[in-house]
Amino acid sequence: MPARPEVRGLRRVDLLSPDPMAAAIFYRVVLDWSPVAVQAGVDCWVGNRRCAFIRTPRADETTGFRLVFAGAPMDCSLTGPDNALVQVTKGRAQHGPQAPEPRPGEPCWAELATTDPDRADAFWTDTLGWTVNGATYLSAGRAIAGRTEATAGLGWLCYFAVTDLDEVAGHAAERGGEVQRVDHPALGKTMLLTDESGTRIGLAETRSWG
Repeated sequence: MPARPEVRGLRRVDLLSPDPMAAAIFYRVVLDWSPVAVQAGVDCWVGNRRCAFIRTPRADETTGFRLVFAGAPMDCSLTGPDNALVQVTKGRAQHGPQAPEPRPGEPCWAELATTDPDRADAFWTDTLGWTVNGATYLSAGRAIAGRTEATAGLGWLCYFAVTDLDEVAGHAAERGGEVQRVDHPALGKTMLLTDESGTRIGLAETRSWG
């Protein structure tokens, strides 16, 4: 990347799916997204903010969610320790500590699982212009993402705001999804959702970022 970005939050998340329309229907039911078919895939909206874009993966890509951070001088992909992948793009952050508070269905937190916290901290703070305080990454002094040490489920995970975890769990089960309850140190009661294609996201009952 030719210049160091100042990443302040997420522009959106991308979902790489073998069946974008089926994925759009699943998340319309579970997160109340409003999907709009476009030439390259499916844009997904909550109110007037685009929260996700669903498309088929290219030959060199794997399926799953990709966080798209905002504030870079150009669009590009980044691969950090443990092959943790993100996209960075131009434009302002739509979701994050300096964006409007998350509405139900919108991203509300980002978290990195890594086998080597020191290497991960060095890479992501240097590359994205962040600082680190304990297990929290900061942008302009405000919490933007978390970091956990792990041996499985490595990489970046996006959490989405919901009003009622029980209700979302019911909708997910009806559509073939699976859920796991988790007590999160920063977000409180959360849930990990694995959709019908095996893609995982986090869910939290919150009205704030982090």
